Amino acid sequence: MTAPERTGEAAMAAGATRMLLTSDGSTTLLLEALLGCRLTVQVDRQELVPAPRLDPAAIAALDLAAEGAAVERISALRTPGGVSVSRNTVVFTAPPAGWSGSAKDLAPLGKRLREQRTRQHREVLSSGSAVWAEDGQNRPCAYKAYVITCDDGRRLYVHERFSPDHVRLPADDWPGRDAAAGAERARQPLTG
Repeated sequence: MTAPERTGEAAMAAGATRMLLTSDGSTTLLLEALLGCRLTVQVDRQELVPAPRLDPAAIAALDLAAEGAAVERISALRTPGGVSVSRNTVVFTAPPAGWSGSAKDLAPLGKRLREQRTRQHREVLSSGSAVWAEDGQNRPCAYKAYVITCDDGRRLYVHERFSPDHVRLPADDWPGRDAAAGAERARQPLTG
């Protein structure tokens, strides 16, 4: 492979990451297009959590009172071979129309909402670099945090970390990177 070909491939990979992190559409559909396979959800944990134990970004996004609580769902999107492509935290006070909110529902959230024709708006809150913890190693990875507001007024906070084996880590200075991303580096890594 020539140097221009390597440079072109790197630019395409970086471009795919930028599209994934800045898109206000379905992350799952973008990941499936990028990887060329269908993804399913593995729910690792889902429980009602008091607001003080939730991510401050989730509390702010959902406008939770200090004495409030919300459901925190920890999951992974996996390939047909069982490889984790992303690790996700979804926080919500009540599921929107078109989604049961059940830990037994193995369809990715955005795909389930589309399937049920639930209108939704996504607002990207931050994106950048975080930590991917796997097999006793912590590696840098790309992340994205956003809010989904559904037509029934229900809101869901979503935080996704992407496997560095599948999504290239963005440069620290890429256009559109949110200044809040710096705070992400200080957070504890998700395991699973």
